Amino acid sequence: SPTDFIDGLRTVVACGDADAQTGAAALVYTANQSMARRALVNADGEMLLVPQQGRLLVTTELGMLSLRPGEIGLLPRGMAFKIGLPDGPSRGYVAENYGAPFRLPELGPIGSNGLANARDFCAPLAAFEDSAGDYEIIKKFGARLWRNTQGGTPFNVVAWHGNCVPCKYDTAHFMT
Repeated sequence: SPTDFIDGLRTVVACGDADAQTGAAALVYTANQSMARRALVNADGEMLLVPQQGRLLVTTELGMLSLRPGEIGLLPRGMAFKIGLPDGPSRGYVAENYGAPFRLPELGPIGSNGLANARDFCAPLAAFEDSAGDYEIIKKFGARLWRNTQGGTPFNVVAWHGNCVPCKYDTAHFMT
């Protein structure tokens, strides 16, 4: 049956408390249809997407990211996003971080040959939607899903400024 990212998201294990902003959860997803006029906002924590099969086209309030298997995508807490499936069905993993936001560690004695360099993280490509009509917003708050409808798209932003931004990283760049 038709299943988008939200409907195909399942929690495997969770530790901690989203309300206390401590801990994390591991989830899996399967999807065979894109999220059309539907968006997810996770107020509990940031999400780390790891596609196993099929590319994901992640539309956020700050632009678009294309993720393929071998890449990871980070979506900050509280940011609206939707998932498109340009190659058809997809499956993968999600890590939900309830605690302090992920950040790159200091390079320290490793220096310029760090394990993961900041320059290898890609920000979204600026884009916006200009469409009329209702949009379904699913908000995850307090480990529960809430539903609302708003007139118009949440993806109508043209520019942004700051460092709390979705990003992606190609794991082939990681130096062991």
